[in-house]
Amino acid sequence: MLLDTHTHLAHAQFDGDLEAVLDRARAAGVVAMLIPATDRASLERALDLAARHADVYAMAAVHPSEARDTSDADVEAITVLARDARVVAIGESGLDHYWDRSFDARQEELLAHFARLAAETGKPMSLHTRSADADVRRVIAGVQATLDDPARLTGVFHCFSGTAADADATLALGFHLGLGGTVTYKNSTVAAATAHVPASRIVLETDAPYLAPVPVRGKRNEPAHIAHVAAHLAAARHDDAFAATTTATAKALFGLG
Repeated sequence: MLLDTHTHLAHAQFDGDLEAVLDRARAAGVVAMLIPATDRASLERALDLAARHADVYAMAAVHPSEARDTSDADVEAITVLARDARVVAIGESGLDHYWDRSFDARQEELLAHFARLAAETGKPMSLHTRSADADVRRVIAGVQATLDDPARLTGVFHCFSGTAADADATLALGFHLGLGGTVTYKNSTVAAATAHVPASRIVLETDAPYLAPVPVRGKRNEPAHIAHVAAHLAAARHDDAFAATTTATAKALFGLG
């Protein structure tokens, strides 16, 4: 059994064949799929999908790339919707320092807001971090420092791409590492950087429709392809129980029973 902890099924690329995509995922052993929100509209679509499919769940937050154009009214609406039972995580929130740096302050403001919401609701975070690992950890640690129980703020560094030192710092915060298709790429250093991380601190994801793994790289990614990620990492780690362990971790983290 596999669990895709980060898949953009509300994306327009799935509009024409979503039911077939879901059927292929189930045939591949995927027992649950979690859809991150990037803005208010994507959250509403994710909630609709979660209402129609028992194995689909939603997250609620604002993607850092959308931070500048997201109004305070939309943030408030997302904050209210985050309390819906179909929402199992706060995400994807975070920082992106790879593209436009002109609204870093707004990104940090929203990251702190959603981190406080995660702690308040007891729901884990799904964190986007690109060229910003240290700054994301700084903001998260700052929010944790205000809590009576810092462990109440936890979650996943989605699409982890850092060094072994970054991995250790992430684990020290009480967060998990989300690994996906990039670990299968020829020049990727992610598998090596995370080789020492216990399987119990890793969850699997596709980030579909993006980052399709080998042997389907270059094609539209979808949840069924998480099987390639699981097989690649199980072989690299010489761990036949790897998939089962990561699925158990994800179920516990996201409260899926």
